[in-house]
Amino acid sequence: MIRSYIFMGLFLLAGHALTGQSKEELQRQKEKAFEEIQLARDLMEKTTAQRVSSIQQLRILQQGINSRSRVISTLESEVNLYNRNIEDTQTRIDQLEMDNQRNKEEYARLIYYAYRNHTDYEKLMYILAGSTISQSYQRYKYLKYIGEYRKRKADEIEASIKELDQQQKTLNALKNEKLGLMESKESEQAKLVAQRSREASMVNDLKRRESQLKREIEEKERIAREVEARIREIIEEEARRSNSNNIYDALTPEQELVGDDFRKNKGKLPWPVEKGIITLGYGNQEVPGLRGSSVKNNGIDITSGPGAEVRAVFDGEVTKVFGILGANYTVLVRHGEYLSVYQNLINVRVKTGDKVLTKQKIGEAFTDENTQVGSFHFEVWQERNILNPEEWISK
Repeated sequence: MIRSYIFMGLFLLAGHALTGQSKEELQRQKEKAFEEIQLARDLMEKTTAQRVSSIQQLRILQQGINSRSRVISTLESEVNLYNRNIEDTQTRIDQLEMDNQRNKEEYARLIYYAYRNHTDYEKLMYILAGSTISQSYQRYKYLKYIGEYRKRKADEIEASIKELDQQQKTLNALKNEKLGLMESKESEQAKLVAQRSREASMVNDLKRRESQLKREIEEKERIAREVEARIREIIEEEARRSNSNNIYDALTPEQELVGDDFRKNKGKLPWPVEKGIITLGYGNQEVPGLRGSSVKNNGIDITSGPGAEVRAVFDGEVTKVFGILGANYTVLVRHGEYLSVYQNLINVRVKTGDKVLTKQKIGEAFTDENTQVGSFHFEVWQERNILNPEEWISK
């Protein structure tokens, strides 16, 4: 019986430990999503002076929608977690009440027995009535055990009552917290509905300016092609200088070590800007307002506040700094066999051949005077292959 209680206690303790970890993780996810919502809101406020909707403005709004959806999903997970905690606590209360009832019944029988043998004289006569000295001694030990056992049962009942009271307080607190979460969820859902309505309105506005959007897309594709061509030219030039078809065969041991460290940090690299949101992901991306139209993106477009400092995501060496008409400056940083690309920068602080450290500022994201938000493009290459940057930077 005692072993089963110990096992159940250990099981509940383990469950509470796991639950605590899950709750902390959900809180972290929720806080991050709220930060993204706030950043998207700030960026949207900076674009309110625009008389017409823009693709960038819509994508900022969409990122805010995605972040709010994650908040709602996290709140749902938290509610489910609290439901499980409430069920576990209620089960514990039910078990304590059953144990308490059994203890009270047993204690009542002990009290009745003690009542029948409540005087010292009656106890003495009971002991002396033994047929042998050994039996009398056993009766003495039995009476002593009964007295101690009765006291232990009284202590158990008192402790059980205290634990029941504590568990009931825990249960009430869990129910109140769950209620608060459900209210927060309803509030976030109402905000999400309003955001989706605004999104639909902006999409309709963009549809009315189809020809303008197509020109913007063509310009973006021109810039992307030119940047890619320049990067490939630089790679081929490096290969020729090293008399090898593969520049990476000529890396120094130090450069190889940097490349190994870069690869080991996949998914953990810092963002190239302290605060920003991804407004255009990697690969083929649908263009809002143009049905069936998409644009190929070799990296990710990040939107941030005006004058945002762009920083290196890892230790490396500046391979090249070059300008692109309509897209300001592009900085290439080599990390062994890898390249990180930062495009649409102004006020560049580095030059070809400079050694840079992780998070070192290399330039400033271009700020559009009409929207008053900063934006730049970020890519990751390995040899001649273009990789998905979202898989490399931290979540």
